[in-house]
Amino acid sequence: MNSSIVLKIKERRGSSAVLLAMIFTGFAICIAGAIVVSRKLVVSSECEVMGRLWTKAILSEYDVHLLEDYSILAYFGNDDEVSEKLNAYLDYSLRNKMDSSVKGVNADLTGLELGDPVNFKKALEQGFGSSVASELISGNSRTKRETNDNDQKADSRVINDSVVLDTLPSHGMGGTVSGETLTEKAKYYGDEEGLWGSLKGAGAEILMIERCFDNHVTVADNKEHLLVNEWEYIIKGSNDDEENYKACKKRLFIARNALNLVVLYSDPEKVELIISVAETITPGPLGLATQVLIAEAWAALETEEDLKELYSGGRVPVLKTADQWKTGLGAVLDSSEVMDNLDDDSRELLDENRGELSELAGQLDTVAQFKDGLNYDEYLLIMIMSLNDNLRLLRMMDLIQINMKYRYYKDFNMMEYYTGTRFTICVNGKDHEFEDHYK
Repeated sequence: MNSSIVLKIKERRGSSAVLLAMIFTGFAICIAGAIVVSRKLVVSSECEVMGRLWTKAILSEYDVHLLEDYSILAYFGNDDEVSEKLNAYLDYSLRNKMDSSVKGVNADLTGLELGDPVNFKKALEQGFGSSVASELISGNSRTKRETNDNDQKADSRVINDSVVLDTLPSHGMGGTVSGETLTEKAKYYGDEEGLWGSLKGAGAEILMIERCFDNHVTVADNKEHLLVNEWEYIIKGSNDDEENYKACKKRLFIARNALNLVVLYSDPEKVELIISVAETITPGPLGLATQVLIAEAWAALETEEDLKELYSGGRVPVLKTADQWKTGLGAVLDSSEVMDNLDDDSRELLDENRGELSELAGQLDTVAQFKDGLNYDEYLLIMIMSLNDNLRLLRMMDLIQINMKYRYYKDFNMMEYYTGTRFTICVNGKDHEFEDHYK
């Protein structure tokens, strides 16, 4: 075999070796690349799994007192604290694992605060959503205050701490309900059945108010409450407990007085009696003014009886029938509201004809105990549900914050509690985002 042929054979063998080497090198590179990609996929997959697990871990740190007292799920924290916990989880799980490049975890809880009325309402619906307002039997789910508690002037409980006041959720927001609004709403609802039928859509809020907050007549539980008149606080919003009580009593008087005037002027027998008495003690054109005076005094006297009934835990019909009227005209004529506003001649005629007038006025004296109508809680609920929705929620949040401070944590602030978690894990240059809420 000549030398040229041998040389060609050697060249071919060398080329084959180079080609095989290149092929093996390519395979090795592909395998290495596949390993790198696989590692990244494994790390990415682990991040997804662990991220979802860690959201549950953060949410599991809910405040037990909030849950037990108000059926609310929320945890204490902030961006830095949550990030620190998550980075600790990450260090344990991923660092130095499969050569992963871990940048860290960044938590962003903005918009998840319990102090946001939107989040608070969602928390309410989760805690009380299984029930509706129509399932509540008014009066049976609550306990009437002891008589000595009912007569107290709220122990003069006034919140004066500026820090407490300035950090209340409703700070800077005013608003209340007038007696006139209560009058119109009470006429609209009519009775207990009508009221509860209209409140079905607000079941969660009503249930929290019924089960968690006290008022001047009934209590929700045996827990400590800083304010005696919590329902009244929702209506008025004063830092003075007694002022809230007085404001609601005034509105009740205005509403009941207006409703009693409607009933009074709708009763021909009572109207005839008022006219007869007025003409007797104030003959002439001024008799009309005396009629108005007597009617208003009579309605006011009846209203005082209504309030006694309400504050003792009884019921008062929105619009009474003739046989449900409690007071007689005789007591009205002897009242200071009438005597102090009559002129001398009218007072003299009243004294001269007192016997005849007493006999006439006594014809309508009645005493009635009401089985139907609305009780104190229900009249207050009408006012509470007549408030602006946002204001009502904020004042409920006020009461929770006040009581949590009073019972457990002096520095409790609803803006430092969260109803969900949100964070980003950055691994191998990729961001993995997670968000979860209490359900």
